[in-house]
Amino acid sequence: MTHAMSNAFEKLCRELGDMTRLLIKPAGKPNTQTTEVTRQTEEKQIDATTTLRRTTIEEIEVKQTSD
Repeated sequence: MTHAMSNAFEKLCRELGDMTRLLIKPAGKPNTQTTEVTRQTEEKQIDATTTLRRTTIEEIEVKQTSD
């Protein structure tokens, strides 16, 4: 493949990727508000090189309706 064809192919791939992203993304942002209520992290040291960590996040999401 020549250098010019390589550049054209790369540009085509980029354009197709951009178009695909526009097609699959939502049309508009949902009218919601999310608030984090609590965040709790638990840790357990298994050995000198391994730590298990669990984070629990509780949130409240309020959706506003259009009347």
